Amino acid sequence: MDLRRNTGAVLLVLLFVSLVVPALADSPNTVAALAARINAERVARGLPPYALNAQLSAAAQAHAQDIAKTGKYGHTGSDGSTLVVRVGRVGYGEYSWGRRVGENYAVYRSIDDAMGFWMKSKAHRENILHEVYREIGIGLTPANQWGATVYVLNFGAQPNILPIFINNGADSTQSPNVTITLTEENALPAGEGKMIGRPKQVQVSNSPDFADADWQPYADKIPWTLPASGGAKTVYVKYRDANGRTATSSDSITLGGAAMANQAAVVTATRTATPRPTSTPRPTATNTRRPTSTVTRTPRPSATPTDTPEPTETVTPTPEVIEIAQSAQAITSIPLIYLKPTVAPLPTAAVAGLALETGAPIDALAGGIFAVGFGLGILAIIKFRSRRTPPNR
Repeated sequence: MDLRRNTGAVLLVLLFVSLVVPALADSPNTVAALAARINAERVARGLPPYALNAQLSAAAQAHAQDIAKTGKYGHTGSDGSTLVVRVGRVGYGEYSWGRRVGENYAVYRSIDDAMGFWMKSKAHRENILHEVYREIGIGLTPANQWGATVYVLNFGAQPNILPIFINNGADSTQSPNVTITLTEENALPAGEGKMIGRPKQVQVSNSPDFADADWQPYADKIPWTLPASGGAKTVYVKYRDANGRTATSSDSITLGGAAMANQAAVVTATRTATPRPTSTPRPTATNTRRPTSTVTRTPRPSATPTDTPEPTETVTPTPEVIEIAQSAQAITSIPLIYLKPTVAPLPTAAVAGLALETGAPIDALAGGIFAVGFGLGILAIIKFRSRRTPPNR
């Protein structure tokens, strides 16, 4: 009786873990948290954040699931696919000489452990702090071993896509005064055909038609003021290189909270008319014994009420879809480093994430044998004790 009861409890615990761990690993919050950690490392070093790209994320997710399903740890898929092949399958943009992409992966129990491993490894840290990549894709899935998760990062840069970031990619702001962070074309600095090179000038606007924008010198950070009314706001930036080639980008942020209250107070104050000046009293005439009397009057100043016009609300339309222009012309001036995809070497410590929080590596097969043997031993002890225990009376 005791044996069956204990065995049932063990099975219930294993069932609970099998249901909960995948839910935690697949949480969208985990992707957002990992992206925030990576961008925090970049911003702390004066680098622009990475923009989360759906195509790179699809390729990363497919590879993470392939690793978890087959147990084949590496940058080569179980079907023999390379990173370049995988991002090509999802349609990620390419230059005439190929695609500029890189990849990190790790198998650990937490984001902290995965980030710790990547930042201690030179090749993986260079991908996270890369000056050429501008976008990132994140894939993750349960490893089905020891409660670990497979994390895969895909990095990339594609033609005519130069992301911008309001307040380094923040979701919201309490002030309409923000900072726009711009990116550069470092994968193809000279440009090619319709592919923009390094930008020399930019236009910044709260409207996609740039009707109120003038060209100004390129800068990696530009102070900007959002429209006064609250809600979702979109800022648009048009880049232009030395040959007149352009590319457009945008980012959105929510303006609200204290900013709205402050703005309402300012509007209320400015709507109030300026008080009418007080007229100087008319002096009383004084008669003397002289033949004429002198009456002194101070002219009454005219009151000029001043009304501040109510600010007009700017309606922000939906961002336009940007068409990616590509060229088939060959180029010969690109340094060798730009001609090869950056693929981090196979991390020898990646599977160490399957270990406990201490980080000591555990071989999966040996660990499994140990777990089975330990469990059988416990059951044998329970069974032995149950035989020696006299029956209940």
